[in-house]
Amino acid sequence: MGTMKNPPSGLVQHPGSFFRRKQREISFYFSTAFRLHAVHFLFCLLIIGVHTMLMSSPLMNRFEYVFLDFFFRQRPPIYQHPAIVHIDMAEDSLRVIGRWPWARHNHAALIRILKEWGAKAIVFDVIFSEPSTTFDDESLLEALKESDNIYLPNMLEPLGNERVWIHSLPEFEKFAKGTGHVNIFPDPDGALRRVIPYLDYGGEEHPYLALRVAYDYLGQPLPEGKLPFRTDGEGKIVINWAGKWKDTFRHISFVDLVKSYSVLKQGGKSAITPQDVKGKICIVGLTAVGLTDIKANPLEETYPAVGVQTNLMNSILTKQFVYPASRRANLLCLLMVGLFASATFIFFRQIISFVAGLAWGGVWVATAFAMFVSRGMWVFVLNPLLLIFSLFVFSSIFSMTVGRREQERLFALATRDGLTGLYVIRHFRVLLNSAVVEACKKQTALSIILLDLDRFKTINDTHGHLAGDAVLKKLAQIMQEIFPEEKKKKGKYVVGRYGGEEFIIMLRGCTLVETAFGFGEKLRKRVEQEVFIHEDKVIPLTISLGVATLRPGETVPDMMVHRADEALYRAKTEGRNRTCVELEIGRE
Repeated sequence: MGTMKNPPSGLVQHPGSFFRRKQREISFYFSTAFRLHAVHFLFCLLIIGVHTMLMSSPLMNRFEYVFLDFFFRQRPPIYQHPAIVHIDMAEDSLRVIGRWPWARHNHAALIRILKEWGAKAIVFDVIFSEPSTTFDDESLLEALKESDNIYLPNMLEPLGNERVWIHSLPEFEKFAKGTGHVNIFPDPDGALRRVIPYLDYGGEEHPYLALRVAYDYLGQPLPEGKLPFRTDGEGKIVINWAGKWKDTFRHISFVDLVKSYSVLKQGGKSAITPQDVKGKICIVGLTAVGLTDIKANPLEETYPAVGVQTNLMNSILTKQFVYPASRRANLLCLLMVGLFASATFIFFRQIISFVAGLAWGGVWVATAFAMFVSRGMWVFVLNPLLLIFSLFVFSSIFSMTVGRREQERLFALATRDGLTGLYVIRHFRVLLNSAVVEACKKQTALSIILLDLDRFKTINDTHGHLAGDAVLKKLAQIMQEIFPEEKKKKGKYVVGRYGGEEFIIMLRGCTLVETAFGFGEKLRKRVEQEVFIHEDKVIPLTISLGVATLRPGETVPDMMVHRADEALYRAKTEGRNRTCVELEIGRE
């Protein structure tokens, strides 16, 4: 053993054995990949299940309104029925006529003008609930008697701890063609999105006023029970907003209408003519800011409540409705998005997975928007997007964890001996070279032990190669156990398989004497005392050791290993089961 030994390069195998081994490796790879994908998919299903349970929570619904409002703002203009006209009692009319409330003869005059000009329906958003002067009440009553197309509102109002119906005076309602409630209930965020089609309280049930007016205009009976169009899960009608207040429907000023009528009577020309209201549904409402019910809707923060009437009429007359998808439909969409996203994240990694997640989110938003524009169906958007995000985050963490474990496994395969679990000599040399550089830089001691299992060939020949392998594994276990665990973790002691039955140990910070007597002899005695039994037969074990240390001026480990090899050779030739140290410089 006077020269350095290289580890065996391997045994020559029969080609059939090679292919069988490769087949086993491929089978192991695919079985491992299948198990990982199965675990990944099961966790994805769990995440999908959690999202389905949270899908219809009040908080999630509130966030879904954000996308509904966004869709309203981004979609193209929808068709607006030409029969709908607003008669606005706005700031300009207040400046001319005076403070609100107006004398009722002004409303009577408007009714007569619209009747004469051929209006199809005159819908008031004003409740005449209290008596006024005799002149004004008689003027309005006469106008109502002369017309057969007046619609008056009523409203359910709180009164202390109770609620009461507020109507126009009975004599007025008697000559109205129809009545209906005008109650509106904003969503929790304060925005108007839905109306109650029929309001029932205290023995009175009233349809929403716009509902009655629209079906009368169509010449159809008012629906009883289930409506002929889709509503939300609570039976409410989702308002299909045609656009912003100023941009939708025809708006005619109350005072301009009256002035135009006077000008035409005198033979003059006016911008407003009878054709502007002939055959139309004229909705009369107070729209001056500060004097009317101003609400927020998905399109703007200040929207006169009377506009709810016209938007609902427009939906019925043009058959353009917005309705939320059913819970089952949203659930199916969520499952579909979740399964496709899971499959994408399972089979793709890193940047591709990220881009795919963004693509899935964009595709779903575009799909939901297309369904909203083409069919008026409002499907959940935020829930699928959050699900995609959750699956991506989990998949990224899962992939990084699996990748880290795979790297550790591959590193172990590349650096550890398959039988003993010790470092292979190739990696051990890398660690040893690094330790030499450190020892030279810090001027610290560095020693190695080269050891050989005595009469290992005899063990193989007598007890078989399985026994030989078991002996090598046992020796590796003893070498690992004999060194303190905390110092092994710090890299103070490193053990490797040198080749065959030979092993090498690196000891940082240990002198020649400490290495030989503090560790070498301790290891030798422990092995000698070990009782190894294989198949009920006791196999005696001994080892021979050669110890060397890094000498001053040496910057590579080759000579140190060479001296340890020579010391090991002497231990073998002097009778085995002993520790020999390198010769001093003067004795070489």
